[in-house]
Amino acid sequence: MKIGAILILLCSLAYAAEEKTTDIPEANRKVVDRDLPNGKGHIHAEIFYRGKTRVLQIDQKTVAGQTKTERIFALGDVTVYETEDDGEGRFRSVILFNDKTKQIEGFVGKRDGTAVPFDAKALATTKEQLELWSSFWSETLGKGVPTDKFLEAAKALQDKLKDSEKRKAQDHK
Repeated sequence: MKIGAILILLCSLAYAAEEKTTDIPEANRKVVDRDLPNGKGHIHAEIFYRGKTRVLQIDQKTVAGQTKTERIFALGDVTVYETEDDGEGRFRSVILFNDKTKQIEGFVGKRDGTAVPFDAKALATTKEQLELWSSFWSETLGKGVPTDKFLEAAKALQDKLKDSEKRKAQDHK
C-alpha cells in the first residue's frame, strides 16, 4: 500500500514538473571557429540561445600563443560583459549595461581578488565605446539583424571589404 502511494506521488510530481517546463524553450549552442587573416591567430566562439534569444556568448581569440577571453551574458535589457585580456585566465573587468536605460556600471578586478568600481572617466569612456560599437553595427548590418545571423553578416562584410581592397589595388596598377 505504501509503495503504491509513493509511486502515485512520484508520477504526479513528474507530470507536474513536465507541465511547468513546456513553455520554456530548449537551450541550444552554436560554435564558430575561424582563423584570423594571414595565419595571425584563431577565434573560437560559443553562443548559447534559449529559443532564439542569445543568453551567453564566449569569445576566445588566440594570437601568438596567448588566448584572451570575453563572455557576454544577456538577460532582458541587461547585458554583462566580462573580459580577460592578459591570457592568464583571470577576468579583469566586468561591465553591466542596461540597453533600455543606457545605465552602465563597471568593475576592475585586482590581483588580490577584490574588485573596485570604474572611476567616472573610465565609466564615461566605456559607455561611449559601447554606444559607438552598437551604432557601428546597426549602420553596417542594418537594424534588427538577429544575433544568430550576426557572424554570417560580419563575414559577408569582411568579404566585401576584401573585394574592395582588391579593386583598389588593381586600380593603382
